[in-house]
Amino acid sequence: MTDFRALVAGLPAGEGRVVVTPGVVATITFDHAASRNALDPAMMVALADAADAVRDARVVLLRGAHGTFCSGGNLGAVREHLAVPGAGHAFGAFMQGAVDRLAALDAIVIAVVEGAALGGGAELVVAADLVVAAPDARIGFVHGRLGVSPGFGGGGRLVARVGPHAALRVLAFARVLPAAEAHAIGLVDEVAADPHARADALAAELLALPAAAVRGAKRVVRAAAPEPPGRAEELEVFASLWGGPDHQRALEPRPGRGSR
Repeated sequence: MTDFRALVAGLPAGEGRVVVTPGVVATITFDHAASRNALDPAMMVALADAADAVRDARVVLLRGAHGTFCSGGNLGAVREHLAVPGAGHAFGAFMQGAVDRLAALDAIVIAVVEGAALGGGAELVVAADLVVAAPDARIGFVHGRLGVSPGFGGGGRLVARVGPHAALRVLAFARVLPAAEAHAIGLVDEVAADPHARADALAAELLALPAAAVRGAKRVVRAAAPEPPGRAEELEVFASLWGGPDHQRALEPRPGRGSR
């Protein structure tokens, strides 16, 4: 599988959506209630296209519908279409590129985290510039439970955000962190009773400043702290584990489980 987009074009349309609302303050919303906003293949392609749709925004709010952020990749879709040896590299490379485009926006990207942000959802969280979480939010790099590793660039971004020692504990133990613990290690910037209202307030603060100055601030930070090294290695590890025996066992259907 060398062309992920072409593969997805040949699949039946799913019910999940990535809803993009352009504007000075743009929103990208994951919406698939049945799977706690887990990304099916079509949603992954839509996410890759979302960055172009919001490129003129000054602030981008990244959020989930139905009181949860994103519980990763849809396991049913993965089992049916993607969990084959050799698919991991094309899949990982596509999603790494999709998340890179989001992180590279001139806009300030704010992740508004309610409920679960797991697996690939956690990788989307660390691609944001700022993370505002509800008190009951839970963030988990749970890839190890499925016999894989981060593949969307989230491993390196996690290291850049919390440091190598904390990142190793987060990844190796595959724990789900409550919002307070995620805040304590620097994975979350703020915990707010109403994370949407707080994100709106942060957006208003940014809009009150000269747009060129805010863009300049992000440009300066990006130049001083570019994408962390090791991205090729991260993709290689992800691809080597994808579709392997541990991954296949983890994907076996179980009652009540539908996302990565």
